[in-house]
Amino acid sequence: MNRIEKLRSKLEEIQGEIDNLAAEMQDTYDSRSERWQESEKGEEYQETIDALVEASQSVGDAVDTLSEVE
Repeated sequence: MNRIEKLRSKLEEIQGEIDNLAAEMQDTYDSRSERWQESEKGEEYQETIDALVEASQSVGDAVDTLSEVE
């Protein structure tokens, strides 16, 4: 396995971890009351989830780019 393949593999692993964390956090958010979801804490929690989803997409883009190099 060359260095690019190793990097791509690590990025895929990281993306999976980010996806798992985002899904766990989303489940927690969804299980909370609507009142909590609309509170400042709830909105901040959702912003964190959104940031994780965006980060996962960025990592996915990096994986795609490295796949084109091989």
